[in-house]
Amino acid sequence: MESTAEKILGQVEKAAVISSTYTFDPPARSIFAPENIDEIIKILVPLAAPVRGILPRTTGMGQAAGWKRLTSRLDPQAGGTGTRLGFADAGTPNETTQVYSFVTAAYKNIGRDVSIGRQQIAANRGGSVEDIRAHEEKVKMIEVLLGEEDIILNGDASTQTTEFDGFAKSFTTNSGSASLLSASGIGVHSRTLFNAGSEAPTHLVCNARQAQALADDLQGSGSIQRIVVDNQGNGIGGVRMSKIVNPVTGSLIDVVTSRYTGAWAYLLTVGSPAGENWLEMEDLEPMSVYDVPNTTHAITSRVFETTVLKVVGEVYQLKIGGLATS
Repeated sequence: MESTAEKILGQVEKAAVISSTYTFDPPARSIFAPENIDEIIKILVPLAAPVRGILPRTTGMGQAAGWKRLTSRLDPQAGGTGTRLGFADAGTPNETTQVYSFVTAAYKNIGRDVSIGRQQIAANRGGSVEDIRAHEEKVKMIEVLLGEEDIILNGDASTQTTEFDGFAKSFTTNSGSASLLSASGIGVHSRTLFNAGSEAPTHLVCNARQAQALADDLQGSGSIQRIVVDNQGNGIGGVRMSKIVNPVTGSLIDVVTSRYTGAWAYLLTVGSPAGENWLEMEDLEPMSVYDVPNTTHAITSRVFETTVLKVVGEVYQLKIGGLATS
C-alpha cells in the first residue's frame, strides 16, 4: 500500500515539471499556491499634508463655529478711526467705535470607511485581525489627512455642501496675479498686507513649479551661491528656498510646497506676533476611529473628524492666481 508520504511526493514531482522557460508546464498542473512574502503593503503615495500641519487647532462646541471679526482699522489715519489721540488737561479723550461682523461656519464631517472581509482575514496567513485592521485604518487615516489638505485649500461649500470653504473661496480682500513667483513680487504682496495691518506674513504656500521658480529667480540674480563645497571637497549644487525675507519688515516667510494648490499661491498670516490666531482649524471632534455596526460578512471601521476652517483675520491673507503649474 502506497504511503501518504509517497503520494505527496508523487504529486509534487508531477506539479514540478518545468519547461525551458522555467515555468510550470502546464500551469494547471501546479499544486503550489503563491505566498504573500511581504504582508506589509508598501505605501507609495504622497503622505505630506504641510498646510494642515501649519494651522493651529482648537476645540469647538455647538452646531457651528462662530466668531466676531474686526473689520475696521485702529490707527488714527483717515482710513482708520480718523480721530487724533491728544486731549487737553482736565479734558477727556475722544471716543471711537469699531466695526465687527459676526461670522459662522458649520462643522463638517470628513472621513473614510474601511471594511475588511472575514475571508480576507482568513486568507492572510499568519496575520492577526488587529494587525490587518490597524494597517488598513492607518492607510485610511492618511487618505483623510490628504483629503483635508485639499479641502483647506480648495473647499467650496456652495458646490460641495458637505465641505467647508477653503483658502481659495475664503480669501476675497487681497489678491494678485502672476505667471511665476519672484522675490520682488512677494515684496509687493508683503507691502499690501503691511498696509492692511499685517507686519509679519508667516507662510507662502505654492505648487512645486512656483517653488522652483522662486529659487531660479534668486539664483539668476546672483544672490545665492549655486555650489557648496564641504571640507572633503564634495560639491553640492542647487538650492531650495525654505524661507524668504519680507523686504518690508525683515521678517522671515516660510515657503510651503503643496500638491493641491493648483494655479493659486497664498501669502498667509497664520498668527499675530502677539500670539493671536488669524487662521485655525476648530475641531468639534478630532480625528478618531470607531467601529461601525453592520450586517455584512465584514468588520468595518470609520476614520473621521468633524472640523471647520476659521479665517479670523481675512484681511491679513492674500491669494495669487494665474500661476503656472508645469
